[in-house]
Amino acid sequence: MNNSRFPENFMLPEAGFLDCIRRMMFMKKIKLFAAAVLFLCVFMGASEDSFAGSFRYPLDEDGELVIVIDPGHGGKNLGADYNGFLEKEMNMTVANAMYEELAKYDGITVYMTHTSVDADMSIQERADFAASVNADFLFCLHFNMSPDNKLFGSEVWVSAFGDQNREGYRFGCVQMETMKEMGLFLRGVKTRFNDKGSDYYGILRFCEEYGIPAALIEHCHIDHDTDVGFCDSEEDLIAFGVADATSVAKYFGLRSESLGVDYSGYDGMPAVNAGEVYVQADTTDPDICMIEEAYLDLERQIVGITVTAQDYDSPMLYYSYSYDGGVTYTPYLAWPETDIMAGFSPDTFTFEIQVPDNISPAIVVRAVNQYDRYRESNLLTGFPVFVSTPEEIFSPEPDIFDDVSGQDVSDGSPAAGFKRPEQKETPERDTSFFAFLKLCLFAATLLFIALLITNLLTAKKRRQKRKPPRRR
Repeated sequence: MNNSRFPENFMLPEAGFLDCIRRMMFMKKIKLFAAAVLFLCVFMGASEDSFAGSFRYPLDEDGELVIVIDPGHGGKNLGADYNGFLEKEMNMTVANAMYEELAKYDGITVYMTHTSVDADMSIQERADFAASVNADFLFCLHFNMSPDNKLFGSEVWVSAFGDQNREGYRFGCVQMETMKEMGLFLRGVKTRFNDKGSDYYGILRFCEEYGIPAALIEHCHIDHDTDVGFCDSEEDLIAFGVADATSVAKYFGLRSESLGVDYSGYDGMPAVNAGEVYVQADTTDPDICMIEEAYLDLERQIVGITVTAQDYDSPMLYYSYSYDGGVTYTPYLAWPETDIMAGFSPDTFTFEIQVPDNISPAIVVRAVNQYDRYRESNLLTGFPVFVSTPEEIFSPEPDIFDDVSGQDVSDGSPAAGFKRPEQKETPERDTSFFAFLKLCLFAATLLFIALLITNLLTAKKRRQKRKPPRRR
């Protein structure tokens, strides 16, 4: 057969000409599909990078950069008041240091909404002031505390709407990196709604109405031991002010001859696209939280627990556990290996529980997401009563206790043995999330193999039918 698409010595296989054509058309479709996917990936990546590399939030028509610093609270509004810390005073110290540092940069005008801790200034008045000076950005400075003193870390709150959401997110990413360099735990860039569907925080709501980007910075928690060391002296508060100013300089690409720094080429901000929303509130609990026993170290009286948890809207941030069936819980612990700015947290990790004497633990875990919402796991029971002396046998019922820190609270004697409670039924264990995925993958593989074999057999029968009968 002579055909321009085939060489003269091309021989058709036994399957026949039509089968060859079908195979080539199928391969052509695969190649076209792969080329289309590659083109879309390259096009989208190039457009996003080009936008991110050249974009700067537009300044006023005269090119002047105007920054407003708002020290949170003031006057009768004390803010957080805990164990000798008074937030309105702390905010003012940070604001003054931020003002002095920013004034060292070229081409910038800096204002403060008020300069006295005794000033009674409403939130609306603060936003009005920013609008009156034609501000390009407002930064509201705060410190944090939480119910039951459970939370720790630094966060930035931004508007949920329009350009203010995008620019708040971009600055927030810079600020989070700055706080990370200082050694703080990161709670991320977040937004929150009120009952009317507007921004929860008034300063963000009013600035959004004026079209002014704003960020509310919660530097750390004054009521948690993890954070107190970052804010318990005037030097620490001044360091926060300098750090905040540096974040602003990086965001706007400023330079300072007196400081000898130039951030005009700073490229540490995330890629963004105009018109998109980058920070969305999460108002739901985590979707999954399951636990199972990983191992049991009888000599050291330790139980290893594997946690599997996932939230489809925000990453996991903390976890807490109980070994008295949920009556008492440990303080919040950082979720291992979470990258809050990448929106990533591992689905599974394993940790150890140190079980005190006389306890048959009933273990439950709380998985806490970025917005401080949690889901409780299944309950694990059926463990032995841990004792220091093998001859002793204790009641299998767990005791109620106060110390749930997870540390060794035994009397210091060596952990020599245990006795299992009699007639203790082992509960059915929940199938783990990953085991379910493996089962689905195995079933899909079997189905694929079956279809492949069926297709081969069908093709073979067709070829046999096409063969002409042999001449005798």
